[in-house]
Amino acid sequence: MDAADLDRGPGLPPGRDRPGPTRFDPRTGKQDLRRYAERHGWASKLAMASVAVHWREIVGEQIAEHAVIERFEPGRLTLRASSSAWAQQLRLLLPGIERQVNEALGEDGGAVEIRILGPAGPTWRHGRFGAARGGRGPRDTYG
Repeated sequence: MDAADLDRGPGLPPGRDRPGPTRFDPRTGKQDLRRYAERHGWASKLAMASVAVHWREIVGEQIAEHAVIERFEPGRLTLRASSSAWAQQLRLLLPGIERQVNEALGEDGGAVEIRILGPAGPTWRHGRFGAARGGRGPRDTYG
């Protein structure tokens, strides 16, 4: 053994210049959580949830103001437009929106189908049965 091998310091095994990571060192749980999510089939759901959280940054303020995410499932995103005019505008902008969403998802989420719905009308279901069992329905309320 030469002098360099003897001057390594206490506790270092011979043949190593400095201590390195071992399996006993603390580490972040990022990789473990990713593997756990993939094993249980949650990876695509988590990717879509990430799109829902960062919706304004992905599509911009103006589109996010008039298109809200109503439902997200793995591989499908459903948007609700604020008006029928904005629903048509979103359908025209759909290729660009799909590209932005797919870029945000990266390789984790795969391709996403985006469905655009117009504004929701008022519901006339009040009570347990609504207009189904002999109820009179809305009648002329716009007159």
